[in-house]
Amino acid sequence: MTLLDPTLEVGYRQAADLTRKHGTTYFWGAALLPAAQRRHVHAVYALCRLADDIVDDAVALGRDTAQTRAELASFRARFTEAVATGGSPDPVLAAVARSVEECGIDPGCFDRFFDAMAQDLDTSSYRSWEDLLGYMDGSAAVIGEMMLPVLQPRSTAAFEPARALGLAFQLTNFLRDVAEDLDRGRVYLPQEDLERFGADPAARTVTEDWRRLMRFEIERNRELYVEADRGLAHLTGAAERCVRTARVLYSGILDKIEESDYDVFSQRARVPTWRKAGTAARTVVARRPAAPAPSPAAPAAPAAPARSRVPVELRRMPPRDRLAPSWRDASPRRIARSLDAALARDPGGWYVVGASDDLHDRSIVRMLGGREVTLWRSSTGVVAGPGSCPHLGALLEDCEVLGDQLHCRWHGLAIGADGAPGWTPYTAHDDGVLLWVRLPTQGETPLPRPRLTARPETFDSVAAVIEVEGVCEPRDIIANRLDPWHGSWFHPYSFSHLAVVEELSDDHVLTVDVTFRLSRTWGVPVRAEFACPDARTIVMTITEGEGAGSVVETHATPLGPGPDGRPRTMMTEATIATSDRAGFAVARHLAPALRPAMRKVARRLWVDDLTYAERSYELRRRGEHYGI
Repeated sequence: MTLLDPTLEVGYRQAADLTRKHGTTYFWGAALLPAAQRRHVHAVYALCRLADDIVDDAVALGRDTAQTRAELASFRARFTEAVATGGSPDPVLAAVARSVEECGIDPGCFDRFFDAMAQDLDTSSYRSWEDLLGYMDGSAAVIGEMMLPVLQPRSTAAFEPARALGLAFQLTNFLRDVAEDLDRGRVYLPQEDLERFGADPAARTVTEDWRRLMRFEIERNRELYVEADRGLAHLTGAAERCVRTARVLYSGILDKIEESDYDVFSQRARVPTWRKAGTAARTVVARRPAAPAPSPAAPAAPAAPARSRVPVELRRMPPRDRLAPSWRDASPRRIARSLDAALARDPGGWYVVGASDDLHDRSIVRMLGGREVTLWRSSTGVVAGPGSCPHLGALLEDCEVLGDQLHCRWHGLAIGADGAPGWTPYTAHDDGVLLWVRLPTQGETPLPRPRLTARPETFDSVAAVIEVEGVCEPRDIIANRLDPWHGSWFHPYSFSHLAVVEELSDDHVLTVDVTFRLSRTWGVPVRAEFACPDARTIVMTITEGEGAGSVVETHATPLGPGPDGRPRTMMTEATIATSDRAGFAVARHLAPALRPAMRKVARRLWVDDLTYAERSYELRRRGEHYGI
């Protein structure tokens, strides 16, 4: 884009140079945007970088706090004047002022940002996570707010996810840059966390206490990324690809920290440039299939299918004798690594106990870990507790609920949400699709809510839930889903043309290109991600292609031992479908008719997959180990 004002041309060029030099993740993400949007990203990044450098370089340059405060105030005043007048003799500030005007970025965002930069001059540590969040509101979350007008989301629902992404990026920086921040006299990790785990960053030594601290902080960081992912569905085209690329690359730093055994003192965790280029190139290829292939040093992933008016494509199923076996790609070691990573994610004591639609005006009872749990609805939400009446032990199933109180069928004993003598309630949650109960669980830290991944909005989706019981443990259900390679060979009636996108996959996320079969001739190609928010859940999210944003959540709930003493696990799977096609609005109105078909498809898959899961358990029980 040609700018008539030479000062603006120089300013945007300098902003791009700053982004390329210091913010490579932002640079590769912004590379996917049209030039008109890309320059605004560069301008916002450059302003933030210049202000941050004034504060961070104070120690290296020997400036005292008063000098640094004066320089920061001067820079802030020049920026404020540039926005007010629409120009500046400083080319970068002139470019930023133009971007603020063209995009309609709220100037108040910059006030909060500069206040946070000034806070770094007075504060060197934070007592609690809440205290740190107060600082990060202006230093990180506000960056997400600044970027929203540039990216032009289609819904205001992108606001909170954008803030979460800003927080996630900065927390990743804090974890990566512990040593650098120590050199500047700062410790951003909350003091309460350091005391809780007995970790001392000043020792600059990787101890078991330090590892436990870093595992905790990385888990917190990944929860922010999951929250941020909810915003992707509200972005379109290049903006969605830009944010997704930056998110994948930045979260990859956490993987590098783990690979280095949490040593952030002797080396800086980095995502290699070839991977940044490869990830960006993969997305460009997906947008423009005719683009030239990238260099061998940065191999791009296979292109995701371009979206057309008709989602169905002519994709003939390969004859069985020509179908390539997938066993070479399905590495037991790799599946085991992903399973270990999943099992390390704390569910916080939460278990799925059924579909929201299972619970109506009378109580139900579910088995959970060998105990009976009753649930009923009150005017304030779902109530749960032991399945036996405290009077004579009657099963509290199919009981009347009168005035929010459950009444035992035998003698009418009333039990309310606050419990009764001999009957203590459990914490329960209804997320609109599934029912959850929280129980004290060894090795798990209770959470106020289950770890939910991004889902389509209820008003914009159709959900169907199935339950299938198996003779296995929850880990066997999760392991099955962490082996996508079996899909096209074991389920040829449902999948074909399946390939794992290596450039976007690691031990925490598996990205696949796959075609959902409609017949032997026709199919619907999509790109999907598999990830585990906790040790008993795995979620498949369609990220590109028809139904982007749709999810399939697979939950594994231990029921307890069966009559033969072997464990029973309930597999609960929620398919939550969405589409931005106009015809989907009609489909939502036909949801009652669609759900039986959705359940039938899911159950057919689990006929085979449960065989897989049960076999995995049986081999482990017999002491035969095949890697998972």
